[in-house]
Amino acid sequence: MSQVHGAMPTFGPAGYVEQAGSALHAEAFAGGLAPRHWVIQQDHIRRAHLLVTETRRGSAALRGTVVKFEAPAVLWLPGEVEGDLQVEAGARGYFVAVSEDLLTRTVAGSAEALHLRRTTDRLVMLSGAQLDGALGAVTNSCAMLVRELRVPQRGSMTMIASHVLQLCLHLWRSAVSDESGSDDTLRGDGPRLVGNFLQLVELHYRDSWPISRYAAALGVTEDRLHAHCKREKARSPRAIVHERLIHEACTRLQQLDLPVEQIGYGLGFRDSGYFSRFFQKHQGMPPGAYRRRARAEQAKRGPFYAAWP
Repeated sequence: MSQVHGAMPTFGPAGYVEQAGSALHAEAFAGGLAPRHWVIQQDHIRRAHLLVTETRRGSAALRGTVVKFEAPAVLWLPGEVEGDLQVEAGARGYFVAVSEDLLTRTVAGSAEALHLRRTTDRLVMLSGAQLDGALGAVTNSCAMLVRELRVPQRGSMTMIASHVLQLCLHLWRSAVSDESGSDDTLRGDGPRLVGNFLQLVELHYRDSWPISRYAAALGVTEDRLHAHCKREKARSPRAIVHERLIHEACTRLQQLDLPVEQIGYGLGFRDSGYFSRFFQKHQGMPPGAYRRRARAEQAKRGPFYAAWP
C-alpha cells in the first residue's frame, strides 16, 4: 500500500484501500476532526477522479498549480492527471474513482457519447451557481455508488453503470451550459473533426460501426471525413479503425489467457475465421502464432514487475 498521511488513505499505484484493483471506488466523508487528503498517482489501469464537497473548503495541487475552492464544488480529474486533493476538517462530500475502461464502456452506449467523452477527457471545476439544480442529483448518484459497492445486490453492476452515466451527464450539462451544443461544434475544422472522430473510434471500435455511421454521428459526409483524416493523419478513416482494432487485439493476445475465438468475439468479430484472416492481413501471422511469439519474447526479457498487483 502507498504511504498514508496521518489517518488519511493515499490512492496510488498499489491500489485502493477499500476496492483494491477494482474498476470503481466510491467513499463518503463527513465531519471528522482532521482534514481529508488524497494523493492521486496513476498506474497502468488509469482512473478518472471525482471530488464532491457539500460543506467547507478545499484545495487541489495539480500540474504545479494550487486551486482553492469553496463548497458546494465538484472537481473532475481525467485519467492522466495526478495531484494532491485536500478538504478541511468537518467537510462533507464524496470521492469517486472510476477506471478508464469502465468509463468508456459506460459512456459508449449513450446517444450523447461524444459530448460526454469530450467533457470527461478534460479537467472540470464547478462551483456555486454552476451547480444549480445538479448538486442534489450528483450527491445522490455518489451515495448510490457507495451503497452498491458496500452491499451488492441483484443488478448492482447495471445500477453502478447507470449512476456513473448520470454523473457524466450532470458534469457535461453543468460544464457546457453556456455552449451552443450545435452540430458546428461537432464538425469544427479539420483537426477538431479528426479529434472527435478519434474519440468516437475509441468508444465504438468494438461495435463494427461502418464509416458512414461515424460520419453521420459527426454530421459530415464520408468524403469530408476521409479527406480530413488523410490530411491530418495520412490514413483513411477505415485504416484508423482497423489500427485500433489490431492494437487492442495484440494487447489482449499478450495479456489474456482467453481462446483466440473469444478475443475476436470481444472485439466485435462474430466469425473466428474472419478475425484470424483480418489479424493475419495486418500482422503477417495468425493470432495464435503472434501470441506464442510475443510470450516467448516476454519470457526472454523476464517478468514485467509493473503489471504485478
